Amino acid sequence: MCNLSQGIRDGVNEKVIMNMHKKGYKPEQIAEIVEKSMEEVEAVIEKREPVLV
Repeated sequence: MCNLSQGIRDGVNEKVIMNMHKKGYKPEQIAEIVEKSMEEVEAVIEKREPVLV
């Protein structure tokens, strides 16, 4: 898979995460639904780079 498709998918996930956050979903719920870690979800919400563990 090329990096472009990964970037597009990440961009879509960011939009989904932000929409869910604006609608009142808790970060734990968002992480479960989009299958990302809490750190990744919180990073998107706070507009920063996720911490790699």
